[in-house]
Amino acid sequence: MKSWKNWFQPHILERGRACFAEGRVADLERTGDSYTATVEGTAEYKVEILLDGDSIEDMICDCPYAENGNACKHMAAVLFAVATTEPYRRNDTEKKERLTPAGLVEKIPDSQLRPLLTELISADEKLYRALLLRYGEMALEECTKTLKKELTSIGKRYADRDGYIDYYHAGDFAEAIADYIQRQTETLLARKAPLLAFQGGIDALREYSNYSIDDSDGEYGLITEALNTTCIDVLADADETVAEKIFDILADCVKSDREDWFVQDFAMQMVFSRFAGKYFDEKKLALVDEQIVALTLSSKKDYSSEYEMKRLLMRRFDLMKQLSRPKEELDAFLEQHTKYSDIRKLRVQQALEDEKIDEATHLLEEGKAADHDKRGLVAEYSKWLMDLYERQGQRDKLIAELEYHIFTLSSGGMEMLNRLKNVCAPAQWIEYRERYLSGRSYHKLELLESEGLWERLVEAVTAVERLSILDRYEAALKKKYPDRMLEAYVGILTKEAATASNRKHYQELAHYLKKLRSYPGGTERAARLAEDWRTQYSRRRAMMEELRNAGV
Repeated sequence: MKSWKNWFQPHILERGRACFAEGRVADLERTGDSYTATVEGTAEYKVEILLDGDSIEDMICDCPYAENGNACKHMAAVLFAVATTEPYRRNDTEKKERLTPAGLVEKIPDSQLRPLLTELISADEKLYRALLLRYGEMALEECTKTLKKELTSIGKRYADRDGYIDYYHAGDFAEAIADYIQRQTETLLARKAPLLAFQGGIDALREYSNYSIDDSDGEYGLITEALNTTCIDVLADADETVAEKIFDILADCVKSDREDWFVQDFAMQMVFSRFAGKYFDEKKLALVDEQIVALTLSSKKDYSSEYEMKRLLMRRFDLMKQLSRPKEELDAFLEQHTKYSDIRKLRVQQALEDEKIDEATHLLEEGKAADHDKRGLVAEYSKWLMDLYERQGQRDKLIAELEYHIFTLSSGGMEMLNRLKNVCAPAQWIEYRERYLSGRSYHKLELLESEGLWERLVEAVTAVERLSILDRYEAALKKKYPDRMLEAYVGILTKEAATASNRKHYQELAHYLKKLRSYPGGTERAARLAEDWRTQYSRRRAMMEELRNAGV
């Protein structure tokens, strides 16, 4: 564990150190070969550190930045906590290094704080400007102008002449924007300007979205995490008036067709995750209604528009329930939008809860016709109908639905075939079985095995000419048809040897030669096959070695 800091980029390590120093690590626990903990960020993130002895094997966190395999600040914070709770792993030098910022400040005599701070400010222009903005005599308007100039200058440091930020600079650019969001939030909150602080964060996200960026390592997650923190910090001390204004800022972002999707997506998430209560639920309902109207007027008919409409309608229905709208209003809404599959499913569930079986059946049958071009959705409706018919004891309708599911939709596999067999008369089942076996069916071999049709199974299995298929059915066929299975293996191995070109493939061939020995007469066939290969492929040194290693 001594080298755990090498897993992190320096700026991520410092963020983790600050996160630990602020007391955001909770529930740290050692369980076997791992540490688990919860780290408070924009949400509560679960972190797990997997160990291999005294070394880190892997680290897992469910924050956005870690999704693509990045080592995040939450992981670092947990490791700082581990280092603190296990002092026997640290020497005196490391103890001093791991002293928290707050703890270090406590050790500095009051008389030396101001001279030391003056010295640090004189040597660090960035620190000087940050403190000047927060504590200087600069007017608030001038302060915000200065911050905006700093924001604009960030992109110029990393972008090329065409405004593109490549892979090698994307991380530094995202970190610079995230740091800016944090600093400007702290500065403006200290100056009692929460709305300007939040608006400044949104402007920073807009600045990020202005550039074409190779953010393949998830840099966007860094920005939204920083802005999430801003939203939390601002709302924590906001009165009702400020919270309402922040909601309106976000709602305007959602509605505007001039905003980049980055901004709209973030704004939508904040609207529906950070604001609760009847007042805000009513405003959310109005916002969703505006979006529904706008999407309807756009007359778009593509898949993404349909998906977005379903999402909005489902969101509206959830809001109506939260606002305790009358059942009649809820039912009328569902009936109005039944053409959307998610709404139809809600109506079916509602009908079943109300014991309206005929209505549920009608909705499902109607859905099969309405969504006939969506095979997976129709199969879902079909399964639902089967369950309803079975519950009602409607055997003929159940058989008809199973027949439709298996032969028209080509869905369900052995599960549905067995279900059909269980409800059919024996003679009727044989007709269905032969109908299935006569077609191009995915589960033909499984059905032959299930029915004990061994002669037909061995014929079908050997005709496929694939080792994996022979292996799959070997246990069922070896005792009954050893000669045919042996010949099938020999034929396939002969063809495989002609195209084999690497040691892994040669090892596989040698493995199968040893398998042949378990068949009657297989030892001789394996020896002849190996001798043929030695003659034909003598220049393949790796193959010759693997044959010798296998003893064939």
